[in-house]
Amino acid sequence: MTISRSLRILIAALSVSLVLIFAGCKTTPEPEETPAVEEPAETTPEPQTETEPVEVEVRAPDPLSELDINTARDAVQRANLIGANSYYPSEYRGLVAQLNAAITLGDTDPDAARSELLTVIDNANKLYDKTLLARKQEYEDKFYRGDDALNEIDADKFAPDEYAGTQKLALETVRLFDAGQLSASQVKADETLAAQSRLHYNLSENIRYIGILRRDTENYLGDAEDNEAFIYAPDELAAANEYYLDGISAFRSYDINESAALLTEAKRQSVLAARTSAVRKQQSETDVLMSETQKRIEAASRLRTLNAEGTVNEARPWDGEEFLSTNPLIDRSKEVEAVDIEDAQLRALNEPINDNSEDVPEDIPIKDSDTQVNADEQNTDYLAFAQTLWEKGVTARNAGQFDLAKDYFRQADAYIDVYEANAVSQTYTVVYRDVATDCLWRISNREEIFDNPYLWPKIWRANRRIIQNPDLIYPGQILAIPPK
Repeated sequence: MTISRSLRILIAALSVSLVLIFAGCKTTPEPEETPAVEEPAETTPEPQTETEPVEVEVRAPDPLSELDINTARDAVQRANLIGANSYYPSEYRGLVAQLNAAITLGDTDPDAARSELLTVIDNANKLYDKTLLARKQEYEDKFYRGDDALNEIDADKFAPDEYAGTQKLALETVRLFDAGQLSASQVKADETLAAQSRLHYNLSENIRYIGILRRDTENYLGDAEDNEAFIYAPDELAAANEYYLDGISAFRSYDINESAALLTEAKRQSVLAARTSAVRKQQSETDVLMSETQKRIEAASRLRTLNAEGTVNEARPWDGEEFLSTNPLIDRSKEVEAVDIEDAQLRALNEPINDNSEDVPEDIPIKDSDTQVNADEQNTDYLAFAQTLWEKGVTARNAGQFDLAKDYFRQADAYIDVYEANAVSQTYTVVYRDVATDCLWRISNREEIFDNPYLWPKIWRANRRIIQNPDLIYPGQILAIPPK
C-alpha cells in the first residue's frame, strides 16, 4: 500500500514535468491548467508504547573548605603584617569586610563565595604590593632627609668613612626591598636610619663644641687685650693667638679632631694670658702707687715741721727700702701658671689669686679712696701713720690683695698731705721796708720762696697759729715756709 502510493506520486510528478516541457516550446503560451492533485491516502498512525519520565539528578555544590578560607585569610594577614592597616586603613578595612562577607556567603552559595574569596586574595596581593612600595618610598624619603641633613654639616668631609658607611647601608636596604625580603629590608632600613641619626648627632655636637671653644677663646683673648696683655703677658697672648689660628685652619680643612685639640690649647693659653695680664697689670699699678707713696713719705720725713706750740721739729729721715729688704716684693704673676685653669674654669679678673690673707694685718675703716684727715689735729704723728699704712700695703700687695694694698697706699698718701701742710722747708723773718714792705703776697712772690704771689695761702695756713689775720704781719716774725 505504501509502494503504490509512492508510484502514484511519482507518475503525477513526471506528468507535470512533461506538460511544462511541451508548454515551454510554444510561441504563444496557453492558459495554464491547474493539475488535479490527488488527495493523499489516509494513513493510520502506528501505535506507540507509553514510557515513564526520567529524573535528572542535581549535584549539591561543595561547601567552603578551611583551605579556601585560610588561603584568603593568609593573604589578608600578609598585607596586614607589612603595614597595610597603617598606610591604607580604609582599603584594608574594606578588604577585611570583603573577606567576612565571602565567608558568610559560603553558607548559602559556596561557589559564589569561592569566587569572592579569589577576588579577596587578588585584592590582598595588590594591597601588599602597594604597601610595600609605600614603605620603600617612606624609607627613601627618610633616608634622603637624613642625607640632606648630613650634607648640611659637611659629614662627607668631616667624617668621610662614616658617611660612606651610611650610603652603603642605604643601597643594601633598597636591594632587599626590591628582592621582597621584607624582614631583612626592615632591619637594614632601621640600621641605616640609626647610623645616619647617630652620625648627625655626634658630628653636630662636635661642631657645636668647636664653636664653644672658639667663642670662649675669643672672649678670653678679648679679656687679655682689655688687660693690655700685649704689654703684661705678650708671650702668653702670642701663644694663644697662634693656637687659635691653627685651630680655625684645621676646622676649615675638616680635621675636627685636630681643630678641637688646637682650640682647647688656645683656650688654655688665652685664659692664662687673661689671668696673667690681669695680675701683672694690677701688680704693676699697685707697685707704681707703692713707689710713689714711698717717695712721698721719704721726702716728707726729711722735712721739718711746726708743732702745736709753733716750735720747729727736726726732720726724721725714713727709708722704705729698709722694710723692703726684709719683706721683698713677690711676683704674683709667676704663680698663675701653677693654678688650675681647665677649659670650663676662669677665675674672675678681679678675684685675688690667693685668698689666704692670714698674714695681712686687719683692715682699717676706709670711707673712700680720698681719705680726709683733719689738719687741726696736731696731736697725732701723721708721718708715723703714713709709714705704718705703707708697710701694711706692701704686705697686702705680696699676698696678692692688690685692691686692699692700693687703699692702704692712698690712705698713707692722705696722711702725708696733712703732714706736709705742717712741714717747714725753710724759715723767713718778716722785714719792714719803707717801700714794698713785706706781706704774704710779696713773700710768696720771692724767687727763693715760691716765685708765685698766688701761693701766699700756703704760708698763711702753715702759720695760722701766729698769724690770725693774713693782712697783719709784723717785722721780726719768723714764718715757716712749707715745701713748694
